[in-house]
Amino acid sequence: MMTRKISSIGILTGLLTVSLSHGIALGDISGKHPYYLHARSDLRKAEILLQHSDESNVVQETKIAYQNVHNAIREIDRAAVYDRKDVDDNPPVDNSIAHLDRLRAIYKLLRSAEKDISKEEDNRSAVGLRNRAEANINQAKRRIEIAVSRDVVDDLRNDRY
Repeated sequence: MMTRKISSIGILTGLLTVSLSHGIALGDISGKHPYYLHARSDLRKAEILLQHSDESNVVQETKIAYQNVHNAIREIDRAAVYDRKDVDDNPPVDNSIAHLDRLRAIYKLLRSAEKDISKEEDNRSAVGLRNRAEANINQAKRRIEIAVSRDVVDDLRNDRY
């Protein structure tokens, strides 16, 4: 009889510990699909970095990338509503990054956002929105790739290395 009580208490304590530790690990993220907020934060940073004036040989590509990023944020905001997420995140961004480093930083942010929103989506209402956001991110990445290649070629031609 005493062994049964100890076993029951041990099991109950173990289950409580596991459930609490899981809740603590996810403490900063409420509800389903917390990656929307992470992706949105990365995209907002990229959007802010894309607003800076650019060299003439890449300005067209960065303008298109900016619009793609803006569209992706809009789609994520709409998808996040289905999961009751707070989308009022506008993070501060370091604006003092050098030109080519800024394009690299933007590309890394886009890759990070893409990774975050590629997680499984179980809300049918949000799937199409998530897919459109992902397509916009891919288009923005492609524009940044073109901008980087144009910038590097221009620098090579003008001996700026």
